[in-house]
Amino acid sequence: MADAGEPGNDTPQITFKVKSSNDKTHTITMSESATVLELKTKLSGSDFEDIPAERQRLIYSGRIMKDSDALSVYKIKNQNTIHMVKSARSNPTPAASGASASAPTPAAVPQNMAAGSTAGDPLAGLTGARYAGHASLPSADLFGADGGVSLPLGGLLPVELDRHLDIIC
Repeated sequence: MADAGEPGNDTPQITFKVKSSNDKTHTITMSESATVLELKTKLSGSDFEDIPAERQRLIYSGRIMKDSDALSVYKIKNQNTIHMVKSARSNPTPAASGASASAPTPAAVPQNMAAGSTAGDPLAGLTGARYAGHASLPSADLFGADGGVSLPLGGLLPVELDRHLDIIC
């Protein structure tokens, strides 16, 4: 399952393991200058995982590897393991009819963000200013001069209370 480096190629090679979510492990040798997409393409073959490259997620050292990055970006050490997980299938897009194919609108962007909510939206009341910190809050006068913390026995501190008791007694 290991690939031999191409003879006469001066680019540094790296040998690493790819472990899939079904506990299969593949040992792969590739050029450090190869991109993550090239690695995914290699793994998508029937001799490896047979998972389409667009559904593969590769993780090394806690980072999700981006397709456009070279393997050297991730500083993969020899014999370290890259983890591969299979992502869920994306929802199929509805086929466009001939009459409305002239100006399709992207379905992923909500159309009501700038104008507010649509009628019948149960969350419409939560978009008002009172939930954004602009509600009238109680003033400090409600809590008193001490901020709502009262001292025992008429506001005397324990030290002052001892002094008053000494004078009285």
